[in-house]
Amino acid sequence: MTSKTGSPRGETSGKDVGKKFSARGQDVNGALRRAYESTVDEAIPQSLLDLLGKLD
Repeated sequence: MTSKTGSPRGETSGKDVGKKFSARGQDVNGALRRAYESTVDEAIPQSLLDLLGKLD
């Protein structure tokens, strides 16, 4: 059965879903950004550099 807006019962429009998960999306975005930045800042272990040097 459908509601007056034509959406199936129990579903919300895309606009409503974006509002509902906005705070959670920002939390995930921030967590991913921090993880990326910490990974970029990590030093490459010497053993990996040695291994890569053997490929040349």
